Amino acid sequence: MKQTEKGVSRRSFLKGAALAGVGAAATSMIAGCAPQASEDAKNAEDLAATGTTASGNPAWLGDAPVIDEADVVRTIDTELLVIGGGESGVPASRRAAELGMKVVVMEKQPEDTWAPIGCDAGTVNSQAYLETGAEPIDEMEVLNEWQRRNYCRTMPSVAKMYATRSGEVYDWVCELAPQEVLDEFRVLYGFPNGRNRVAVNHAGYTSFPGNISHRDFNNTLGKGENQPAWGAIMRYSIEKSQELGAEWLFSTSALVLIQDEEGSVTGAYGEGPDGIVRVNADAVLLACGDFSGNGEMVLALNDEVRQIAETSDIDTSDPSGFLGMGQDGMGHKLACWAGAVMEPGPRAAMNFGNGMGAPGLTAVGNYPVFGPDGKRFYNDSQLQFGGQGFFFRRPRGEKMCTIADGKWEENILNQGYEHNMSSTTCAREWDLVKECMANYVTGPDGFEVYGFTGYGMNKSRMFAAETLEELADILGYEGEAKQGLLDEIAHYNEMCAAGKDTDWGRDASLMTPLDTPPFFGVSVETDKGRVASGMVQMSGVLVNDNQQVRRVDDSIIKGLYACGNTAGGRYAMQYHTIITGNSVGLAITQGYCTAEHIAESLEADKAYADEYAAKLAELAEARANQPQGGPPM
Repeated sequence: MKQTEKGVSRRSFLKGAALAGVGAAATSMIAGCAPQASEDAKNAEDLAATGTTASGNPAWLGDAPVIDEADVVRTIDTELLVIGGGESGVPASRRAAELGMKVVVMEKQPEDTWAPIGCDAGTVNSQAYLETGAEPIDEMEVLNEWQRRNYCRTMPSVAKMYATRSGEVYDWVCELAPQEVLDEFRVLYGFPNGRNRVAVNHAGYTSFPGNISHRDFNNTLGKGENQPAWGAIMRYSIEKSQELGAEWLFSTSALVLIQDEEGSVTGAYGEGPDGIVRVNADAVLLACGDFSGNGEMVLALNDEVRQIAETSDIDTSDPSGFLGMGQDGMGHKLACWAGAVMEPGPRAAMNFGNGMGAPGLTAVGNYPVFGPDGKRFYNDSQLQFGGQGFFFRRPRGEKMCTIADGKWEENILNQGYEHNMSSTTCAREWDLVKECMANYVTGPDGFEVYGFTGYGMNKSRMFAAETLEELADILGYEGEAKQGLLDEIAHYNEMCAAGKDTDWGRDASLMTPLDTPPFFGVSVETDKGRVASGMVQMSGVLVNDNQQVRRVDDSIIKGLYACGNTAGGRYAMQYHTIITGNSVGLAITQGYCTAEHIAESLEADKAYADEYAAKLAELAEARANQPQGGPPM
């Protein structure tokens, strides 16, 4: 049955939608475009001719749908509408409800199969971390390392939020779960087991411990051994928000935001099992995740993914070949239809590239990398996750290898906390790795070693030999290349004895000679036959320090906020792992902190938006009256 409509009129909505189209069209100036089909014949002609829709929107965005009020089957009034019930949306809904707000959540997943993406929660100084006896981490050191890794392109407020509040938020999320649930699913990755230092610096990159993974090691949930189990803990926060009055609209996809005559956001339309629902809200928080599940958006918005493909002779005409594990970008579209703009590039993704990279001895640490002629060709201590972007510039079909020796366990003491090293920072994995290594098998068939290579009890194949000559043969080096490899290792060992890598600057603490049998190695032949779009895309719409969404003219869309991967200012260039799992750690922190801010400062934010608009008008007038030519007045 259709319920009585409340709030914004159809006339107001249509006018707001028109305003949205003006702002969205402007996004084409910085957002790029990619082909997109349309049901509307005129739109299809415009797309074919210009790469934009009839209203001027970039093709990846398309035009906002217009909802007929006659189709609305239910209208809800609330104070805060959270669109997206994932890593950011769950803590946002619970925190806002705790602070007394009336909350509605639109979540497209069904309730019975709901699950967040990811399971590693890397945070700073959580009690769960400190109670292991580990030393506290310097929060300001984390803040500054975050900014350095992003070339100071990310918002300092985001880095500070993560550094100073992520531990608090993680403990808050977990406080509802019974201890037996935490004991069953919590795995301490990224902890200083067997490490010489808490903060470890390699080649100028500092990494920190603090990642807690949540995995179903015993297959208690029945979805596979070691599969993600973070959802089993997060569900307690969903239930708590519901107990506090939050209404969750599962199986409901947002369609378009509602705006008043001034362009302020006052709610949204969504489509659920029973039809169209209208939610009128004082504020809307977009927590919809990323756009890696939309190949058109990936190619249009992440220039580097598209250009790597183009320079690797990979066809970009089929966007379905450029999908990650994330969301469909609807949050970004909702914002841009309402007048928002994507943050400027370069835009970040998690672990994207063209299938080329150094072979990794993920189980036993960071060791030298040797190329097709047996020579090292870069500072191979620079192992930061996703940070070896130069590899796609290497020739195709190159052979390269990594070699370790019998002192691998000693070498672990000096390793950092990057993702590549997760196995060696967890007591459970450490025992598994040592068992595999103790049972090594020499020869060309190799043996398997547990390593942090993804969900599930995955193993990597490694090879062993009693001499370097034998290992070189097994790894496929012949003739001059084999001799070059042996000579390079001898030279490397000499530099280790001298305590300095004069070739490539490898850290002195990692200059461990390869001189003790058995010797271990892996090799690969690189290619550019694929381009990964990234597990998730990590760029979003432009926001200010309070997560208020901004237009292309820098004015603020009143009533509209974004957090998580829908919001910009979080990462630049590439995901990084100063603390492994910081993507989830930041997402839950942003959801919590943004909801807290909205509950405490919504009216002040709306007043600020008006004040800022007036300031922008003054600046525009001053520029218009400024004499042309000569220095500015």
